[in-house]
Formats: sequence, structure tokens, C-alpha cells
Amino acid sequence: MPEQQEASTKPQIECATRTDVGLVRNRNEDSLWVDAKRGWLLLADGMGGHRSGDLASALAVSYVSSRLRTAARAGKMNGDDDYASLLVKSVVDANAVIRGAGQTMGSDVMGSTFIGAVLDGEQLIYVYLGDSRIYLWRDGALTQLTRDHTLVQEFVDAGRLTPELAQGHPYRGLLTRGLGVSDVVEPETGICTLQERDRLLLCSDGLTDMVDEDEIARLLGAAASADEVAMSLIEAAKRAGGRDNVSVIVAWFVAQAHD
Repeated sequence: MPEQQEASTKPQIECATRTDVGLVRNRNEDSLWVDAKRGWLLLADGMGGHRSGDLASALAVSYVSSRLRTAARAGKMNGDDDYASLLVKSVVDANAVIRGAGQTMGSDVMGSTFIGAVLDGEQLIYVYLGDSRIYLWRDGALTQLTRDHTLVQEFVDAGRLTPELAQGHPYRGLLTRGLGVSDVVEPETGICTLQERDRLLLCSDGLTDMVDEDEIARLLGAAASADEVAMSLIEAAKRAGGRDNVSVIVAWFVAQAHD
């Protein structure tokens, strides 16, 4: 039966989400959402320094997840190009929704970072804005799939700053792209082919500003469940000071055999 053939080639993921207000902030401005059965992973971090960052991140996640569900019901999820174009269009439209909400409220700019990732077979298709990150852990090695949209990252790319100095730079959180901050938004996209036993991490900068990548790799590679690893990452950020909200999505990839 066609339905059985489709199910037999669909990848499986063990997925867990965790978010925490941290030890300094009064409220949590991060939002996240997953559909593990479909392999949909969304995370947004409301921008500090702007009003209603929590609303901006919630609007971003709610809007994009709604568009994914609508497209799936209509049977329009067929291949990398469709996923990528759907994610980009959804993010661009979410930007307008967030800006409209800010104008209605009569507030200053509301802003948020955003990561949206979907699994299509063994392909991870993703879109992002800001400094929330996607990492791939494979055979003990950690690779950052996204590139931070920050002024400090531009200095690193131009050779004006080393990655080591960038980690502790006072302006490392100054974003060059984000949702809600301007009429024009340019999300960046990527595709990664996954392998058996790959592990994925989507996270806000509340983790990466507090925990270095060696420790993230160690925790992500632990012989533990996805939920246990997610909790260990949150606790590591809090032990280091927990200066910001911290949110993580971890997913273990298991590719099913084809018939």
C-alpha cells in the first residue's frame, strides 16, 4: 500500500524541548514548538532591548507552525524546494505580522530571532535569522550549521576579530538581522544530509553565551535520552550564570531502512 511505503521510508527522531527563564531575567521571551512525528522544529528568541519580545517570538513560532500545518493538509509538502520556499515565505510573512502587531499596540519595534527546521527524508532543511543556532553532532564532532547574523560575526568574517575574542565581545549580541525590526527581511537557508545517529541541537544564545562548544559537544554526545540531554544543557547554562533565557531543542535522528 502507498501509505505503508511512505511510512517505511520516513525518518524517526527522538525529540525533547526545554526552556528556562535563567537566573537574571524576570520573564522568558523564548518560544519553541516541535512536531516530532513530522520532524518540524521551531525556535525563536525575543530580542532584548525591545518591548514585547515574548510576543514577537510567540507570533513567529505560531505563524510559521500554522503555515506548515496548512500546507501539510493541502498536500503541498513535496521536496526540498517546496520546504525551503515555504519556510522562507512563512518567515517573510511572519515579519509583517510582527510589525503589524507592534503598530497596533502603539509600541516600539518588537523583534525576535528565528530558526525553522524540517526533516524531509534524510534532508534537514532550515531557515534562520539572528543568533539562535543549529548544531549538528556527528561521531563526536560538533558543527554549527547556521551563521550568526551579528555585527561581531561580520568582524570575524572580515578578519578584524578572532573567534576567541568574539566569544566575549561586549557587542556580540548586536544583531544585523531579525524578525520585526524592519519592513524588509532576508532569511538565510540551508540543507544538510543527515546520517544514522546524528544529533541536532537548536538553541537560543542563552546557551551559547554561557557554555562553550566543547562542553556543548560533550553534553550533546552523552549516552542519555534526548530529554536528559536537554535538561543537562539548561543546567549547564544556569551553572555558568544563567544571564539570559535559555531554550533548547534536541533531536536524535534515526533513518529507517527503505523497503
